[in-house]
Amino acid sequence: MADLQAALAEAVKLNQHITQFLKFSTYPEYNDLSGLDIDFHDGEQILIWDELRRITERLADVQEYISYLTRPIAEESHLRKGTAGKYRTAKGYYYDCTSVIEALVSDEYHDVPYWTITSVEHNGRDYYLVGHKDIPMKGLRVRVRTQPWPWQ
Repeated sequence: MADLQAALAEAVKLNQHITQFLKFSTYPEYNDLSGLDIDFHDGEQILIWDELRRITERLADVQEYISYLTRPIAEESHLRKGTAGKYRTAKGYYYDCTSVIEALVSDEYHDVPYWTITSVEHNGRDYYLVGHKDIPMKGLRVRVRTQPWPWQ
């Protein structure tokens, strides 16, 4: 049976192939497949183009998730509430609505605290973790990777 680190190593190898395919498809340059030569008067080519577009969008997401897992952790600290009401790390990284956050959480399904990636929202009174509303933001242990998610 393969172990978790071996599976991650295989994912990293896969990511190299995904990167190569995305470059070939012109996806990174155009954020779609508009750089490919296609005859829009050929119904078969339109089908292939449309399906490849769906595939490349998903592969771009997979590429980002795998890449995220290999990024070094730049900071690990506990959140404190700043003067503007936003929660900040010791080095000043702050979270507000829609921010992606990597946090150490506990729940009734796991025997130990575990790291999870979720987002932050505001309920009109304070910020909270999506999917973990019962966990207070103040004092929450978080990690910041060297490069945050691209949509942050």
